Amino acid sequence: MASNVSREKLLFYAAAGGLGGLAAWGASEPFLGIRSVYGRDLLLGALVGMFISAFLASIEALSVGQWRQAMRGIRGGALIGAIGGALGLLIGEIAFDLLGGFNGRILGWAVLGLAVGLGVGWATHSNARRRNGAIGGLTGGAAGGFCYQALTATFPQAFGRAIAIILIGALIGFFVGLVSELLKRGWLMVVRSQSRNAREGREYPLVKPVTFIGRAEESDIGLFGDQAVLSHHAIIRNEGKSFFVTSTGGGQVLVNRAPVSGRCVLKSGDRVEIGGTLFLFRERSQASQG
Repeated sequence: MASNVSREKLLFYAAAGGLGGLAAWGASEPFLGIRSVYGRDLLLGALVGMFISAFLASIEALSVGQWRQAMRGIRGGALIGAIGGALGLLIGEIAFDLLGGFNGRILGWAVLGLAVGLGVGWATHSNARRRNGAIGGLTGGAAGGFCYQALTATFPQAFGRAIAIILIGALIGFFVGLVSELLKRGWLMVVRSQSRNAREGREYPLVKPVTFIGRAEESDIGLFGDQAVLSHHAIIRNEGKSFFVTSTGGGQVLVNRAPVSGRCVLKSGDRVEIGGTLFLFRERSQASQG
């Protein structure tokens, strides 16, 4: 696996997706006695898509106490995941009749995974995250569909379905995380921090055109508990081939120990200091060579 891929992040996303799958199975199982096949698939798809997408869309914000961002992720992810999940399993049931078992299940769960991935990226207002989520969700859903058919055919129905839905969530989460890692172009890695949430080694991908850094909860990179950091302290702009950091609101930003005045272009390996937090800036093209 590429050296710039965070294995911790892959495990984090896979675990969040698996938990979403577990919640979806628990919520849907009492209702799966519905006689209508299509009605049952609509309900199952909506619940699976809703829970997995909501978990994945909010887990990073929840892990650092950004409750408003987490709620936005839950709302947006749940809505898109539910609609896409219901549509996906409905398509899957039709394809199951036309194409047969594995092909139908793979297609249906792939559409569900696509919707989940879009739900994960939608709340961030980042086209890159939507793209990464869509690719990762589609791949994870297709792999999960293959496993679903195999597991439900091998084990007793309820038990096999439980394992399969949890595995589908974990696979979607894993592939969403993997695609995000493989396609990230620039990121900040925490070297040390006095913030309660920016622990050493944590990486923040710079996927939005403008990334806000500060103590405010709505910040893209929140540095909470550090009184040396302003509510809106700095921004990093992603302008095609280059990243620029700018201080805002009178906050001081140091790049390689020199104060930033105006816009400062970042180069891979630059050390960016904001309050009590020291970041290392990395870019994909240079990082892959170093």
